[in-house]
Amino acid sequence: MAVIGGAVAGSEVARILAERGALAIVFEQNARPYGKIEDGLPRWHVEQRREEYAKIDRRLSHPNVLYVPLTRLGRDLQFPELVNDWGLSAVVLANGAWRDRPLPVDGAEQWINRGVVYQNPFIYWFNHYLEPDYAGPQYEILPGTLVVGGGLASIDVVKVLQLEATLRALARRGIEEDLLRLEREGIEPVLKSHNLTWQQLDVKPCKLFYRRTVLDMPLADIPPNADAKKVEAIRRAKIKILEKAQRKYLFDFQELSLPVGLIIENEQFAGLRIARTQVSEGKVKVVPGSETEERAPLVISSIGSIPEPIPGIPQQGEVYKYIDEKLGLLSDGPTAVFATGNVLTGKGNIKDSLDSAVETGTYIVERYLGLEPGGFGVGEAERAVVAQFGERQAALISARRPLSAQRVSAIIARVHQRWKAVGYDGDYARWIARVSHNALS
Repeated sequence: MAVIGGAVAGSEVARILAERGALAIVFEQNARPYGKIEDGLPRWHVEQRREEYAKIDRRLSHPNVLYVPLTRLGRDLQFPELVNDWGLSAVVLANGAWRDRPLPVDGAEQWINRGVVYQNPFIYWFNHYLEPDYAGPQYEILPGTLVVGGGLASIDVVKVLQLEATLRALARRGIEEDLLRLEREGIEPVLKSHNLTWQQLDVKPCKLFYRRTVLDMPLADIPPNADAKKVEAIRRAKIKILEKAQRKYLFDFQELSLPVGLIIENEQFAGLRIARTQVSEGKVKVVPGSETEERAPLVISSIGSIPEPIPGIPQQGEVYKYIDEKLGLLSDGPTAVFATGNVLTGKGNIKDSLDSAVETGTYIVERYLGLEPGGFGVGEAERAVVAQFGERQAALISARRPLSAQRVSAIIARVHQRWKAVGYDGDYARWIARVSHNALS
């Protein structure tokens, strides 16, 4: 078996397969296997990240799991080669959803990192820029940044902007504060402890735009079997969640607003043209003549994440094309190909599988957003969904004819060859210790 991606979904599938006696080869694009937990979950979730890392480490330490780091599908390993030449029983794609959905404004792609920034690289920067060996893109925290979104990930973005702007404003006054305290207690209580107010800090807040109403914000899922009363209760809970987030982190919000153009002046990005919208029969329609200008030096797009296109994997729109989506089955040749996790859902939010009961769902979301005290067990609901897929997929894979000893030896030889290329000796614990020495968590 080959599993592509070693984070929540990949490590869970590898565990299921390994416990059934299969040899699971986990190909991970990074040195560490923690995926969205490390690079997409903001670093203030310190304890939750460590707990999830430990769970992933336990699963990938199973003797029937061979970990192969620094190996990206489509770059270091080609999909057709893996499926057609390796002689595997099956391949499971658990490589997540790392590609930002493009900002649907004409010309936006020409201004990437020159005024237009996407959520995934921005949060990656925030999580890693303090590490001494960080060599990735650099981003500025600019006052009055515009954010386009509406889901949990976009609120993560506005939190980063507000918290970082506050820390920098305090530093200019000679005050050193702690990010974790600021996130936990909220901006105004921390400022009060320094005899300051938000107005005195003179920081222009960022502003979040959402094309629908607050009631439509994807902050908590509505169960398919929910009656009208529960649906309305969940939608109303979203108002409370947003209001609490605004009180704690002091960002601005504007609903029923859609970016329809860029403002470019003297060959510099200067903001967005925003149109008002109305929602009719579930569809968003632009109100004619409602355009206004929102001037800002930066816009961050947070409108969703989708799987990366990989040569050889057929796509249907933004997601992969399936023979049987209920099983996550993409192809059923000599080497079957499955998908699971965010690859299958076509979503990049690790919290997409939240329990959606009104009380529980609201409480979980508020804990995730830092609106309520206490930690949050990241990925529990998602792992349950992945486990269901993994068990079904493992049952199909187990029914396949076992590989000959000769073929298994040839596959392991290929693994050893890749290990040598990346400098990995097969000792997972020692490798993780080595590549984690400069990490923030």
